[in-house]
Amino acid sequence: MLKRISGFVLCFSMIMALLPQIKVYAAESLRGESVYQIMVDRFYDGDETNNATGEAFRYAENSQDDFRYMHGGDWQGIIDKISYIKDMGYTAIWISPVSDPQLWGIPDANGRQWPTAYHGYNVFDPNRASRYFGSKDPQASKDKLKELVEVCHDNGIKVIFDVVPNHVGDYLQGIGSNAHYTNATGLKEGTQLQPAEPFNNVLWYHNKGDINFDIEHPHTPSSTQMLEDHDLGGLDDIDFDNKAARSAIFDSIKNWFTYTGADAARVDAAKCMKPSDIHELQEYLGVATFGENFDMDVDFIKDWVGDNAETGMLDFPLFQAIVNDFAYGKNFNNTSEISIQSILAQDHFYGTHLNDMVTFIDNHDRNRFLTEAGGDVDKLHNALTFIFTARGIPVVFQGTEQNRGNANGQGINGIADTWNRWSMVTRDSNGNVLKDYFNTSTNTYKLIRTLNDLRGEYEALSHGTQREMWTSMHTYVFSRRIDSGNNAGQELICAFHNAKGTDTQTMSIRAESTIKPGTTLVNVMNPNDKITVSSDRKVTITLTGDTSKIYVADEDAGETIPVTIHIRNASTDWGQNVYISGNCVELGNWDPDKAAGPAVCPNYPDWDLTVYLQAGQKIEFKAVKKNAAGNLIWQSGENRSYTVPLSGLGEVSIDW
Repeated sequence: MLKRISGFVLCFSMIMALLPQIKVYAAESLRGESVYQIMVDRFYDGDETNNATGEAFRYAENSQDDFRYMHGGDWQGIIDKISYIKDMGYTAIWISPVSDPQLWGIPDANGRQWPTAYHGYNVFDPNRASRYFGSKDPQASKDKLKELVEVCHDNGIKVIFDVVPNHVGDYLQGIGSNAHYTNATGLKEGTQLQPAEPFNNVLWYHNKGDINFDIEHPHTPSSTQMLEDHDLGGLDDIDFDNKAARSAIFDSIKNWFTYTGADAARVDAAKCMKPSDIHELQEYLGVATFGENFDMDVDFIKDWVGDNAETGMLDFPLFQAIVNDFAYGKNFNNTSEISIQSILAQDHFYGTHLNDMVTFIDNHDRNRFLTEAGGDVDKLHNALTFIFTARGIPVVFQGTEQNRGNANGQGINGIADTWNRWSMVTRDSNGNVLKDYFNTSTNTYKLIRTLNDLRGEYEALSHGTQREMWTSMHTYVFSRRIDSGNNAGQELICAFHNAKGTDTQTMSIRAESTIKPGTTLVNVMNPNDKITVSSDRKVTITLTGDTSKIYVADEDAGETIPVTIHIRNASTDWGQNVYISGNCVELGNWDPDKAAGPAVCPNYPDWDLTVYLQAGQKIEFKAVKKNAAGNLIWQSGENRSYTVPLSGLGEVSIDW
């Protein structure tokens, strides 16, 4: 008996010894969500009593300088406009950093003081809820943030906090042992000479000067180390090797999630932190995170994604491919530069976290997509459809639904942080409303609502495996398929064209697909647009202009019957093929460019073509000869007619 007890104790001890090594991933995924990005100060002013005063505040947006001051948006404003967001179908919002921001910075060499950190990334007090988004009273401000989360949850919307663990504001002067806070006097009211306690400890920061982005590339261990221990644009970089500093910033962030019940975090400047540090923060928070790694190199940013890093990452490489191919109309399958095909071909780097990547067409640091696209709304719609159907989690920057690019209509070189950050309600310098951008009747608002509805209806669009079906210079087609589980076999075919012409392509259904020959596919964006899977498991898709189509099996379609049409004595010249055109969708509705075929020729000059037609349908048709140049020769005489049988197989012969 003693031996048995001793053995049990030994076994139990061994198990307990192993437990600390077992990783428990508390963070949930955002997979399946669609996200509306809100820059709080530029959204809606729901409470004028918390607005900054004096020089810190401006209404007008007439110059770049105007965009560097606070404009009054707040958490109450989001609460007031929650139905505007919900009715677009979004399931999550991502809001600006919630901590109290730096008001006035340290004067530069010319005595100029930088305007307010209205965006929240220059932090003054990590432990206080922003007085400008909430209230002048610290507790009331904290409660308003919690109220926002609760209102969102009541409306089925998750809340993602933008968190800033890498740095605080720009306070320290000098580098190394010379790093210090200034004791200057005579500065304008509101100047903050150092961050709030306990973050006003010089030893908590690296104090090595600014990142030199000129030597960031190519990525090397030393250049990556520079990103981690130097200041991003002068912002004081926290030293995570200092346990007290690390604990203080982690605790400050954790407290926001504990108090409010927020659902996830977007990690600012993730590129400037070790993936292992962010992973520890994510585990401490117990929520999913995705980070900002402003880099177009998939092989580099992959290190921040995974079980030992973050749940996901903002997909900057795919973003750049979207701008290149959808805004500029470049080559989808260009392998020598960033293109849709070249980036998606590297998806294996993200492993099981591929669908946790966060996709976007622009954001608060990039030119508005519509400006990049020269104001072409068709291109905007095409790009939006792409991110709502492609792998990953789509996020859309506020105001995109209003069909407006940069406020001045021009692109910004480098980091875009002025004209692209316009307010949803624009005013003159006296605060009089000039334009309200909460219009729910724009075609883009309605498109986003439709796309969100589709993601809710089809699990494949959020969780499905993405597989390339066709790629050419201006046409790209992929499928999204659920390979296992309750909706196994659900599949959508998503096709995109990025030029002004018309392109018709015939392609094979993927080998992994269970879509059968004869299946009618319907375009979910246009129920009158249908195609049929041929007997050899191919589909023909026609796209015109900067457009997209999303096909799914038509559940309302009746039974289809394979009908073999024999065309006898159809002599052809070199390069000609024989097709069948007719009065139904399967035969192109008399459009020879959409005719079924080409037929096969087992015994020249006799040709055979099998098409799937609706059972019991009476059709009219003709054979047509066509060459690669599109030259046509129609079969002479009256249209041929045929009634498709109700079951079994169909067969009909005609003479040329």
